[in-house]
Amino acid sequence: MMGKVLGWWVIRKALLLVGILTVVMLAAGVWRDLQTTVRVHAPSPLNVSPLYPSHMTLLDLPQFSYVINNDVCSTSNVSLVIIVHTHPARRQERDVIRKSMPSQDLKELGMRRVFLLARAEWEDQPHYSKTPQWSIEEENLEHRDIVQGNFKEHYHNLTYKHVMGLQWTTRYCPQAKFVIKMDGDIAGDIYQFRDRLRSRYAERRNLIVGLLQVEARPVRDKASKWYVSETDYPDKFYAPFISGWAYAITADAVRAVVQESSMWPYFWIDDVHITGTLAERAGIKREGINGLFTVHSDHLHCCLDLPGSAGYYCDYLAGPSEGDLDLLGRVLNHARACYIDPCQRRAPNVSVSKTCVRAKPPAGPRPLLGKGHGEIKRVYK
Repeated sequence: MMGKVLGWWVIRKALLLVGILTVVMLAAGVWRDLQTTVRVHAPSPLNVSPLYPSHMTLLDLPQFSYVINNDVCSTSNVSLVIIVHTHPARRQERDVIRKSMPSQDLKELGMRRVFLLARAEWEDQPHYSKTPQWSIEEENLEHRDIVQGNFKEHYHNLTYKHVMGLQWTTRYCPQAKFVIKMDGDIAGDIYQFRDRLRSRYAERRNLIVGLLQVEARPVRDKASKWYVSETDYPDKFYAPFISGWAYAITADAVRAVVQESSMWPYFWIDDVHITGTLAERAGIKREGINGLFTVHSDHLHCCLDLPGSAGYYCDYLAGPSEGDLDLLGRVLNHARACYIDPCQRRAPNVSVSKTCVRAKPPAGPRPLLGKGHGEIKRVYK
C-alpha cells in the first residue's frame, strides 16, 4: 500500500515538473516571438499626404498647417502661378474670376491659379459675414483651387496669408518662373501681364514688378484702421515697396523673400513688409510700371465704355473694382476677348487717361454737380 502511494506521489511530482517546464518553455517562446514580431513586423508609420505635411512653421506660427490644399502644378509646363488673396466670405468674387478667367485658358498658357484663404467662422469682422468651414470645403470640392491656412482671417493676419502663398509656390510649383500675387477685388488683365513678362522680363532675375510706392509714410493717427505705432515701425518712411494689388515676382526672389521672412519680426501690413522691408534686406530689385496701373475705378469703366472700346486693349494692367462685381467681371471678360481675338492699342492722344470723363451720381442727397475728369499723373521718378 505504501508503495502505491509513493508511486502516485512520484508520478504527480513528475507531472507537475513537466507542466512547469512546459509553461516556462511556452512563455520563453512567446516572449521570443513577441520580440521577433516587434523587431521584424513593426507597423509602418501612417502615410502623410504631401499636401498636408506635419511640423510646418509659418513665420512665428510653429503649428501652422493647411486646412485645404490642392496640387494644381503637377505637370512640367507651368511657367506662371497666380495667387489670389480673397476673404472666405467673397465666394461671388471668386466665382466671377473663375468664370471670366477660366482655368482652362490658364492651362493653355502655362499658368495656374489658386485662391488664398484663412479661417473665418467668427462674427468679429463687421465688413464680412461669418463663413462656415463646410461652405469653403464644398466650394473646394467643386473647383479644387483653394489653399487655406489654419490661422484666423483678419486684416492684421494678411502677412501670414501673403507668406503662406509664396511659401506654397516654392513647395508645390517650383517649376514656375514667375508668381503673380493679386487681390481678389483688383481687376487685372492677366493675359497682357503674362505677355509683358515673357517679352520684357523673361531673362530677369531677383525682381519684383508692379506699382511702386516710394516714401509712403506710416499712419500715426490712432483713430485710423491702419494706425502703426513707432514701436511697430520707427522709421519716418516705409522702404520702397510694390503694392500688393497686383505684382509679379521671379521665382528666385520668391525663395529669397520666404527665407528672409523667418529672420525678422512680424509686421501686419503685408506689402510693406514683404515687397518692401524683406525685399530690401534680401537685395531684391523692385521695378515700377506705374503707368500701367490705375488707382481710379473710373478709368476701368472708360476702358469699357469709350466709343469703339471693344476693339481696344484696356490701357491698364490692373485697377480697383471697389467691390463692384459687375465691373470686375466686365474688365476680365474684356481682357479675355482681347486674348481670343487680339485687340489694338489706343494712340497716346486718345488714351483713357486723357479722354476718360464720367458722370457720377453723388454719394448723398446733394444735387448732381456735373462731370468729372480723371487723369493719371506721374508722381514717382
